[in-house]
Amino acid sequence: MKRVMCLAFGVVATLLAAVGCQYDDTNIWNEMEQIKDRIETLEQAVIKTNEDIVALQTIVNALQKSVYVTSVEQSYEGYVIKFSDGTSATITNGKDGANGTNAPVISVKQDADGNYYWTIDGEWLMVDGKRVRANGIDGENGANGENGKDAIAPEVRINENSKEWEISTDGGLTWTSTGVVAEGKDGANGIDGVNGSNGATGDSLFKSVDTSNPDYVIVTLANGTTFRLARYDESSPMFIIDAPAVAEVEWGKSVEFMVEVANVADYMINTPEGWRANYSENILKVTAPTKELCHYDTEGVIAISVVSEAGKSAIVKLHVVAVESTQQPEPELSYELRVLTFENSDARFEPYTLDYAGVDITTWSDLVDNPQYGGPLTYADFMSAMYTWYDEGNTELAHIFPDNYGYCYWGGGHAISNYWGEGFSDEDRNKHIAKYYGEDYVTENAGNDAMLGWFNLQLMTPVPAHSGDNFVVHYGYKDFYSYVENLPELYFADGEARVIDHMYITNTSYTLNQLYMGVKSEAGNSFGGNWEGLTESAWLKIVAQGFDDVDADAYAEPISEVEFYLVQGENVVTDWQKWDLSELGSVAKVRFNFLYSEEMGGRYGFTIPGYFAYDDVAVRFDK
Repeated sequence: MKRVMCLAFGVVATLLAAVGCQYDDTNIWNEMEQIKDRIETLEQAVIKTNEDIVALQTIVNALQKSVYVTSVEQSYEGYVIKFSDGTSATITNGKDGANGTNAPVISVKQDADGNYYWTIDGEWLMVDGKRVRANGIDGENGANGENGKDAIAPEVRINENSKEWEISTDGGLTWTSTGVVAEGKDGANGIDGVNGSNGATGDSLFKSVDTSNPDYVIVTLANGTTFRLARYDESSPMFIIDAPAVAEVEWGKSVEFMVEVANVADYMINTPEGWRANYSENILKVTAPTKELCHYDTEGVIAISVVSEAGKSAIVKLHVVAVESTQQPEPELSYELRVLTFENSDARFEPYTLDYAGVDITTWSDLVDNPQYGGPLTYADFMSAMYTWYDEGNTELAHIFPDNYGYCYWGGGHAISNYWGEGFSDEDRNKHIAKYYGEDYVTENAGNDAMLGWFNLQLMTPVPAHSGDNFVVHYGYKDFYSYVENLPELYFADGEARVIDHMYITNTSYTLNQLYMGVKSEAGNSFGGNWEGLTESAWLKIVAQGFDDVDADAYAEPISEVEFYLVQGENVVTDWQKWDLSELGSVAKVRFNFLYSEEMGGRYGFTIPGYFAYDDVAVRFDK
């Protein structure tokens, strides 16, 4: 358009150069201003037409999804219609004639398949022999072979050279002439008020918006097409399906859609032949027919009639089409996964005895210490206590408390646990201690932090095991201050190197309390006291280190490492999360350590309790 304006000014400048000094050039300057105004008006007509096309598509989408009008805001420039799915359509004021006699009339028309398709001058807009569907956004496919060029909002422009209106359906990559010249009669440019008739200045694809009915908003297009958009109020039923304009369902398969429901007293569902649809607890389940049926519809519309207590009704439609499966078959894996669940039903190991405690171990639950702190299994004769377990005959993973000047849990280790309870605030502490130590214990030790500290609940999580009842609690870290030499580790007791595929991990209740509430100075807490609570810059992560030698000592360099964040700013893990360990590669054993942000450390090192819980460890075994 700017090039057209420049050419026009060039013509005027040439005329001026050709006349004498005494010539009255008023008419020429007036003509120049008129040309400028006409060109600018044409540019505005193009912009406005494209905006109207987008608004029209929003309206037909709202119709197809059966959403409600939540408000209509009127201004000097027109209307803004807002819908219950969060979309809106802006309709500016205009005159009858939609783009004028010298512009193509763009509109939509509903076909027998229930879809709306774009029209131009009353005829289907065709691209590559296919109609262009108006309803449906984000490239969703249509039906009846119409996919590919449908669900598009076309664009228009005026060609600078030919002055013809052109249309594009591929985002402006290619343009096709409509054959309609933008300039009006007698040299006019078809813009109302500038030597043209019934032009496009202020005109619109829309003729009117009628808001007089309390139940509906009626939008009328310039070509006479009308749309009735249901309003929503407290007495109306609401049934909004979170689904694409055309829902594709594989033959014989079911798809579930979330539904927003309000004020629905009764409903009835009608489906195409062979299709099934059921609604229950905000879920609409749609099942496509199988090809073995004698009679079925490949596509159609599921119509749901809903009625409110006040007797108001609405019909919600969902266009469905049966499609072939596009899912590729899962490639056959070269390995099988064996999972260490820590559940008694999966225990394969031979019974053994923890001699230092005089306890026979026949199931995983036999390894759960009681009490959690100071128990006979994890805190007995620390110079000889060898708390150990071995998933023999399954994953072959094993663990033994590391030797850090003794074999006690305060030196680190992986203890089996089944302790859990919701809540990790200060107010939850005594409730949990009473559950596991008894009400009398809490009463007798009221006010005594040495007896009622969170450390008493060191084997506890705020959620139950990822599966079953049992899980593992890791304690131990190695930093510049700690006395720890040997980090807790998992190893393959048969000496073979394997890939540990994944495990599920979460924070413990003790750790979460200290993270959120700040480290306490309660008796028995040796983690320091400089941490006051979460900050945006805080982070805490676990590092898994892989070794290819089962006998690698404390100073051996790992062959691989992977990390997992337990804390990132104010985002804290409070439930089970899958940790992919496969990037460690084939390893004979794995050690775990904590790394932390500066504010979590002090003159005595890590100030947060170094615990995390894990469950369901999966190991790859070659087939």
